[in-house]
Amino acid sequence: MRKKISKDDNEKIIINFIKQNPKTTYKEIREKTKLHPERIFKKGLEQAFKKAKISLPRTFKIKTKNERKKIIINYIKKHPKSGGHIIAKETKINIANAFHNIEEAYREAGIKYPRIIDKRTKKEKKEKIIKLVKENPLINIAELTKKTKTQPYHFFKNFEEIYREAGIKPILYSRKRTKKKQLRIIKFIKENSLATQREINKNCHTHVQSIFNKGIFEAYEKAGIQFPFERLKIYGIGIKEIRDRAKTFEEEIATKLSGFGKVNRLVKTKRGFADIILERKNKKTIIEVKDYKRKDISISQINQLKRYMEDCACTLGILICHKKPKKDKFLIGKNKIFVLTKEELNKIPELIDGRIA
Repeated sequence: MRKKISKDDNEKIIINFIKQNPKTTYKEIREKTKLHPERIFKKGLEQAFKKAKISLPRTFKIKTKNERKKIIINYIKKHPKSGGHIIAKETKINIANAFHNIEEAYREAGIKYPRIIDKRTKKEKKEKIIKLVKENPLINIAELTKKTKTQPYHFFKNFEEIYREAGIKPILYSRKRTKKKQLRIIKFIKENSLATQREINKNCHTHVQSIFNKGIFEAYEKAGIQFPFERLKIYGIGIKEIRDRAKTFEEEIATKLSGFGKVNRLVKTKRGFADIILERKNKKTIIEVKDYKRKDISISQINQLKRYMEDCACTLGILICHKKPKKDKFLIGKNKIFVLTKEELNKIPELIDGRIA
């Protein structure tokens, strides 16, 4: 049989709980003690705190609507740029419990509300989103949010639903990105009718050959501009000159390196041909020679050298060029790669012998 607890006992339980938790709330007392303070203390929670001889952590009197209004109005006058969230946090009063909206609160405080109230209906916002997607099917969610000043996903489950309501066939995100890049390239070609592939890639931050199926020729075609084929003839002559110059530069480097050890040229590896393998004191070093005048050394050339080193089981690689990049030393696992100019060839014996780390 369940033991009946007297009112006095319940009163003691609540009083003891308040003593142990002097900042407790009505909700916490209900959850922890399973008792209703208002049934035990006729004058409410204030009486319970007084009996526990604990100073009141707050007022337990219920404010009238006019009192709540007055508190909010006074706060707004002192802080005329506060938003609803800040007002509620500082005054412990929700705007909706005193006014229809925050604009009314500011009006009664005699202060102009500092923000623009969005009075558009849900229907109007949806229509704006659909209109923008119809005008530009490649638009993304960030652009939509910025232009509509609202969050599209408050009205649509996903972008597919937006396309459906706009009567447009859905476009995959990856396809959307590719299409945007194509449009950027086409625009650049229209403004620069003699643009080279390198110029397009550099200015549009992309690779025209991978964006269009037929590469630069298709890009020019879609831009409505005839490709400057006459430039190819000039370029072909230039290519031969570049090859001849590169060959001469490589031979020059190989000749100088022969003074440091045995030189083997164009050595076949599993993944290509290494320009030079230098053998010195039973150690092999892979050396790549790049006769770049306008083009900078990039990570792709470093990776190419690394692959040759792996194929030949070498831990030291050297790349020789005309102009060094900002970073001229690479540590990749146990492998070391150095970038040198032809004026620094005398460092190679020291690198191989370990005198330079």
